[in-house]
Amino acid sequence: MKPSCQSLTSQLVKVVGNFVEEYQEFRKDAAKVIVDAVVPGQSSQALNNLIDGAIDLQTSLFKAYGVAVGEGKGKIGARHLIIPTKKVTGNLLTERTFIVAPSPFDKVTITIKKTGGKAGADIAACAKYADGKQHYDEKIKSIDKGKNSTGDSVTFKFTGMADKLLTIHLVQTGVATNKCQYSLSIEGEFDNATLQALNSGGKKKTLVRA
Repeated sequence: MKPSCQSLTSQLVKVVGNFVEEYQEFRKDAAKVIVDAVVPGQSSQALNNLIDGAIDLQTSLFKAYGVAVGEGKGKIGARHLIIPTKKVTGNLLTERTFIVAPSPFDKVTITIKKTGGKAGADIAACAKYADGKQHYDEKIKSIDKGKNSTGDSVTFKFTGMADKLLTIHLVQTGVATNKCQYSLSIEGEFDNATLQALNSGGKKKTLVRA
């Protein structure tokens, strides 16, 4: 089996479409915060509040879809994550799919680290437009099998990610009975220039309504 860009359900795409205005308003608010963040003594708390708002927005979207953020290791099927995700861990025996909520951030970084086991992993990280069909960017990387690769990691960096969804597909490589223990983290970052342009009335990106 090879890693691939995983499909999204029509119901998730519909829910994302219902959150068009919420994401647009959040981006407008983020633009104002970024512009005002140069004021001494205000930037740190304002940016922290902005990240909290991004977490709340993504959590609300998944709740409307009927799933919980960061479901436990034993969940069958895709697990759903938000940005930022500090760390999730797992044992890769065959394959595992993660679906990441539409990004409120401009830049997204995914880091996957092998923490144990004899198996390796092939990994596809795919950014998609909000219609769930069109691919925006696709990156494929691998972690070698064997005990000597424990501690190795791969990093995926995406730009222009506002309103894009992500799927992450991990496929075990090696003997079928072996496993690859791993950890996964996701970080988000605002692009100051993009938000400043939005704040000044520049062209903004919008979600595609399903």
